[in-house]
Amino acid sequence: MKPLIEKLLLEDATIHKVKYDKEWFYNLEDIAFYLKEDLSEVDFIHLPMQIFDEEEIVKCSTFEEIQRGRKEAK
Repeated sequence: MKPLIEKLLLEDATIHKVKYDKEWFYNLEDIAFYLKEDLSEVDFIHLPMQIFDEEEIVKCSTFEEIQRGRKEAK
């Protein structure tokens, strides 16, 4: 399992993210591609996000939810 470090996620321009209610939410599709893992067990919410200059509603999760979902999926 590839280690996940939030500081690196925040710096990575290939991972779309949005700050909502004082917390960072990451595009689950981007994280799954980054980790090359199935993240279907991760809890998510739908949030608007700018992707390639267009606003889209995407599945997003916090760093903590992603970590929890990865552990539960084992």
